[in-house]
Amino acid sequence: MASESISLETTSTSLTEDSSLNISFENLNYTVRQGIFNRGRKVILNNLSGTFNSGELTVIVGQSGAGKSTLMDILAGYRNETQGKIYVNGRIRTIKWFRRRSCYILQDDKVQDMLTIEESLTIAAELKLGNHISKEQKTRRIREIITALGLREVRGTRAAQLSGGQRKRLAIGLELICDPPVMFLDEPTSGLDSSTSKQMVYMLQMLAHQGRTVVVTMHQPSAALLQMVDRLYAVVAGQCAYMGSVDNLIPFFENLHLNCPQFHNPVDFLIEICGEQPDKLINNIENGRDLQWLHNISNKTDDKLLEIFKTDLYEKVFLTALPPPKEDPTSKVLLALKSTYSTSSWKQFTTLTRRALLSAWRDPHFTLIMTGIHCAMALFVGVLFFNIGEDAKHSIDNYNFLSYSLMFVMFTAFSAVSIRFPLQFPMVKREHFNRWYTPGAYYASTLVAALPAQTVCTLCYSCIAYWLTGQPPEIVRFGSFCVILLMVSYTALCVGLLNGSLFDIKHAMIFGPLFITPFTVFSGFFLHLPDSPAFFRWLFHASFLKHGLVGLCITIFGMGRSRLPCSELYCHYTYPRFLLKDFGMLNEQYSVVILAFTGILSVVILSTYISLKIRLKCKW
Repeated sequence: MASESISLETTSTSLTEDSSLNISFENLNYTVRQGIFNRGRKVILNNLSGTFNSGELTVIVGQSGAGKSTLMDILAGYRNETQGKIYVNGRIRTIKWFRRRSCYILQDDKVQDMLTIEESLTIAAELKLGNHISKEQKTRRIREIITALGLREVRGTRAAQLSGGQRKRLAIGLELICDPPVMFLDEPTSGLDSSTSKQMVYMLQMLAHQGRTVVVTMHQPSAALLQMVDRLYAVVAGQCAYMGSVDNLIPFFENLHLNCPQFHNPVDFLIEICGEQPDKLINNIENGRDLQWLHNISNKTDDKLLEIFKTDLYEKVFLTALPPPKEDPTSKVLLALKSTYSTSSWKQFTTLTRRALLSAWRDPHFTLIMTGIHCAMALFVGVLFFNIGEDAKHSIDNYNFLSYSLMFVMFTAFSAVSIRFPLQFPMVKREHFNRWYTPGAYYASTLVAALPAQTVCTLCYSCIAYWLTGQPPEIVRFGSFCVILLMVSYTALCVGLLNGSLFDIKHAMIFGPLFITPFTVFSGFFLHLPDSPAFFRWLFHASFLKHGLVGLCITIFGMGRSRLPCSELYCHYTYPRFLLKDFGMLNEQYSVVILAFTGILSVVILSTYISLKIRLKCKW
């Protein structure tokens, strides 16, 4: 490890005093509504105050439901519906400015399973580091993070094969790319064994000692972890029960005439007292305003920490400083006035599209299964309706075949994304909140990345089913048939994305039929337009399946198709235009169908974008 070793003694710290951010808050109040019909509100935070300084690892502890995660959400800017004041370096916090200089790593953090550690960090560097950072500097940054976090031995391993501790370190490394002065982590040791938890807290302590403000929540840290904690902040029933160093816990108890048993974890004792005598602790600490227990903070040097915790996995955690962007005064004013991202929307789109396509290529099972289903169903339908296209006797059967093709392509495209899209939301919410990319760039990349597989599946079905069922052997008709099914599949795909953007996977499956059934009912197959009530007829024009059915019927029975041969004495639809007339499609035009698809598709895409943007702003 000598060649890539990162030495803390030979290089200056990555965060200067000017870039360090101290956070303080006063009289934070947060309430939530109890139920839908109940007008009462439950108090989560009650006049909470406190300070978190740079260069310190601050741990928020408390019983379940005490308000730890809510406090973290508010400080990180994840929740804004609160009363009180939050200061950064003594000034009222500007949320947009603060979010550009902080990161929030959630407890249920997700990473791209199909990408290696190095690939994930490379994608993060391209999204989070601006154009003023050269490719060589980005590569160096990635190498430093991999080495500092002890991930060099598994740098080429896909995230799906990493252990829990390695995945946690990778999630932290993804946010360290841009070297944020403030880091919030919700339960970073949750689900980890004692040894891995110790490694995790040691890493966070070393990061804090470089000048960062590191704030984490822990349910009940062990005595070994407490040796690496600088500041302890205890919450009980939405109020502060203690704020100070771990070393001052025993004197704090003695001041309250409380006797902590010998060899007993003082934090465990603190949490026990919180359950028994919360008011006594809250009044003594003045709900976070009393600062007398803050001395002896950061009294352990990095070398002493290394003696406390020796490991071969970690070197001293150090990252070189990133060069600041070259900005003229006008650019600085614009940056201060608006919320900006490090890279352009086009750069975000291309990077996210490449990531999505690479992940799909690494995990081809879903695509292969979908393609196999389309081919198998095309063979089944082709055998069932074998060679019916050239016989007027089977015109109605041919019409039913076209309707079934629409339904099959629609349901497969809709169901696929309705399941997969909501599964990505935990990762997308973290990345968007930490300002990796805009909702528009993510949605566009998701849509574009989903089109190739959907196109292949639809064309496989179209080619097999069209020729097996004996449709006219004309290139123009075959091409038109494929275009209509592609338009139906693309529209159903976008409707599925809309469904997935509104709900989690459980509710997406429940509300999915509600989204797609109206399009099916008003497709023109179950109920014809002339037979429907007048006040419902406008829904036919809004149904993309209706336009799809019209387009397929025009393709097969229209376009000046001549008289069909009849294998019986009499065939009612010997002339195909009679069928179009009976189903009210005689005056329809193919170009109008394409325009209708374009309009419906545009409305669905816009609705999905608005839904996605709103949902990414909410914690649900």
